[in-house]
Amino acid sequence: MERKVELGIIGGGIAGLSAAVYAKRSGLESVIFEGTAIGGQLLLMDSIDNYVGLGLGTKAREVLINLQSMVSGLDLEVISKTVNDVKVNKEGLSLNAEGLNYLTKGLIIASGAKFKRLGVKGEGDFIGKGVSYCAVCDGFFFKGKDVAVIGGGNNAVEEALYLSDIANKVFLIHRRDKLRALSYLQKDLFSRKNIEILFNSRVKEVKGSEAVESINIEDTNTGQNKTLPLQGVFIAIGVGPSTDIFKDLVSRDEDGFIVTDENLKTNLEQVWACGDCRKRPLRQLITAASEGAIAAISAYRHIKGRYISS
Repeated sequence: MERKVELGIIGGGIAGLSAAVYAKRSGLESVIFEGTAIGGQLLLMDSIDNYVGLGLGTKAREVLINLQSMVSGLDLEVISKTVNDVKVNKEGLSLNAEGLNYLTKGLIIASGAKFKRLGVKGEGDFIGKGVSYCAVCDGFFFKGKDVAVIGGGNNAVEEALYLSDIANKVFLIHRRDKLRALSYLQKDLFSRKNIEILFNSRVKEVKGSEAVESINIEDTNTGQNKTLPLQGVFIAIGVGPSTDIFKDLVSRDEDGFIVTDENLKTNLEQVWACGDCRKRPLRQLITAASEGAIAAISAYRHIKGRYISS
């Protein structure tokens, strides 16, 4: 038996919840599929600085509490299961979520993204034993220790700044000769006395016995190698979209991000995508929220055949 609903939303991050709120307000019967926990990237953040209307340094946990309150206050339905198959049929879209079947008239994909791996020797062996992809999640375990952050973008610098308040020493390792992070983040970074930046450096191997004990790094200019003793490695080299199950459903770019038009519609007229799973120029909470709203209203217009003005 398939349960029939008007709109399915895959993902319980900012984009998916924004879509659910606007769908609810417009009168669409929708369900959110979230196999882990409501909040998405917020679960991995400490503070929020660039969301207009929120105070500088707003704690992510405060926003998470507000999201949970909104979910319950608006009576949004959350299915705590992961969608593992989507098919198109004559009646609409057939979704399988860990054995539960749903038939929807429309689908909003807000499945987010996942952390990229370095792909070096020892990385996989020490995940959870000194190798991490989230300073907010695991930084506490490295209090007073020496750690490295790999990367040169906003996320890497933010991770290094966060860890500098916990760890004894933080090495920021970047393969190029300058960082890509925003200027205000770099200014803060350069002011921290316990952060050392290693430019033109590439990690070749993560070493240890029971846990991480050192990394081997190569100078990209000279080719020389050296060993850096430390206890933690935080990898912050970007994210890849969580879109594998949609590869035969909608069009994606070469990196796997879903391609949409300005109304967030994919190549299938009854499927929309928003947030970090979508090809877009800026990956921020505020843009994810706006995209969720646009996707929901686009879905409403398609499903109900009506127009909502701005």
